[in-house]
Formats: sequence, C-alpha cells, structure tokens
Amino acid sequence: MNFLVTGGSGFIGRNLVKALANIKNSKIYVIDKKITKFEKKNVFFLKADINKINSLNKISPKIDYIYHLAADLGVKKIIKQPIKSLINNTRITENIIFFSKIKKIKRLFFFSTSEVYSLLNKDGVMQETDDLVIQNLQHPRTSYFLSKVYGEFMTNSSDVPYTIFRIFNVYGCNLATLHVIPSIFHKLKTKKQPKFENPNHSRCFLYINDAIFIFLQGLKPSFKNQIVNVANPTEEIKVKHLVFKIKKLLNNKKKIKFKNEENLSITKRMPSIKKLKQLIKTKIKFTTLDEGLLIIKKFYENKN
Repeated sequence: MNFLVTGGSGFIGRNLVKALANIKNSKIYVIDKKITKFEKKNVFFLKADINKINSLNKISPKIDYIYHLAADLGVKKIIKQPIKSLINNTRITENIIFFSKIKKIKRLFFFSTSEVYSLLNKDGVMQETDDLVIQNLQHPRTSYFLSKVYGEFMTNSSDVPYTIFRIFNVYGCNLATLHVIPSIFHKLKTKKQPKFENPNHSRCFLYINDAIFIFLQGLKPSFKNQIVNVANPTEEIKVKHLVFKIKKLLNNKKKIKFKNEENLSITKRMPSIKKLKQLIKTKIKFTTLDEGLLIIKKFYENKN
C-alpha cells in the first residue's frame, strides 16, 4: 500500500508515519514545508508547499490512502493571522481533494478538530451528529473553526471516499509547548511564578500511541465515509487539577496563579466515542493520564 501524509513533519504526522512504515509492503510519501528525516527506507520525504497545486505533481507514484494533516494551527497564530490561516487551510484541502480525484485513491483521511463543536453544547458531550453552529464571526479564532468545518464539507461532498477524524487533545513527548500539557510542564520548569489560563475549563486527553492506533484502525472498511471522534473520554479533568497533578509529579514547590481569558474556548469538552467503538469493533485500552504524564516526565529528564 502507498500512503501520502501531508503535514508529516508535525507531532501527529511524525508518529503516524513511523507507524505506517511498519505495515508490510508499504511506502509512505511525506510532504511538508519543514524538512524532517525519517530512518525507515520505505519513507520518502518531499519538501513542498501544498498551497501550490503544482507541488503535488511531484508525487508520481500511485497513492492508495492520504492522511491529510497539513494546516495552520495554534490559537496564537490563528488569532494573529485569521484571514491568512482560513485561506491557507481551505486552499490546501481543496488541492488535496483535487489530487485525490486524479489519483483515484481508496480513502482520504481528513484531520478535523473538536474545535468544530459549539459553545452552545450545554452538557459538553460532543457527538458526531451535533449541529455545528458559528459562534462569533467577530473573533479571529473563528477562522480555524471555519476552515475545519469548510474542510469537512468539501471532503464529504467531493465524491472521494473519506474518513473525517475529529480529534480531541492529543498529547505525548516532543509536542510543542503551545499545547496544554507540554505548556504546563514548560511553565512549571521555567517560570518563577507560572500563570495558567481558564482553570475551570475541563478537557479529556488522548495519548499519542492511542491516537495512532485509532488512525490505523481507520483503514477498516467500516470507517469509509464516516465522521468519527478520536478521543479518550475516560478521564475528564479540569485545567487546575491537571496543573496540580503535574506539579506534584515534578515535586514542584512554586507558587502558581490562574486567570480566566475570553478566547471562545469551550468550557467543557467531553467527547462521545460510541460511534468509534462501533466502527473498531474491539475494546480500546487507553493509556491512563498518570501513565502518559509519567512518560513525558521521563522524556524531559532524559532530554536534559
């Protein structure tokens, strides 16, 4: 099988490529603006910007499956350049869909986000059948939400076989500090008096190995033309409790502060994975939050 992974230099992309490379008789073609070296001989890297459709013409082999991760992301980046981010994310998805039709692929995996779920979801339990409601067109963060909703619409209206993954808070080693868990580790280690935002917001966190397991399960025929939450709903936790948990793990004695910030972030983000379980048809053994945090702690210790 031949795979194309866009955005393969990112955190999820790197881990996904490594897993795909272990599939027998597989070849993985990675495309990204950032050069990344992969040790596997069946992984081929192409530095290119898929905003430009001609970049995809360089991929001549037959492609069976595309995992489309490439996107502008990160709250600060989106808020700083909302229009550019919206245009970039929609254009690259449009280009990938066009390329998918030319290659007559078996499946396009579009990586969406839990950000598509609305603040109007009062109980906080997000299901794939929920209505997606535009919250505030005047807030620059809305551009990311819009780009992913538009991407989903383009994907499931394209006549290309697809699977849409709506991803909830994936974490692991080597994840950039703009994300929740690594930012907590970073602030506790480097700041004299760390400050953390929105302490009463609650989230569920999915360890990277578990996410990769789900993405590979997505190759099953049952996932064809489905929208699926990718999440671990077993350990919902408030940000303040997560901070104290990591603080204790690090034996950190620093005084900390919390502040509330209005940034359109959903207060309670609790996923339903009923559909995921039905499609996989096997029990998912999730990495516990304590296990995942300990792995990250040891990673940082070995890195220093």
